[in-house]
Amino acid sequence: MSDKNKQSEKVAEENYEPNKKNKSETEKDLEKVHEQVNDTLTQGTIDEKKKQEKNKK
Repeated sequence: MSDKNKQSEKVAEENYEPNKKNKSETEKDLEKVHEQVNDTLTQGTIDEKKKQEKNKK
């Protein structure tokens, strides 16, 4: 197995852990994605917000 495949497998096994210190670049990226997904789920997408505002008027 090539080094690239091994690295891909390692990244695929990573999980988001909010309280972990000394984060690697991959863990920092996972944290950003987690926050973005969480925001989308709680606030909705931009186009959905526009639809809701339009319906209020």
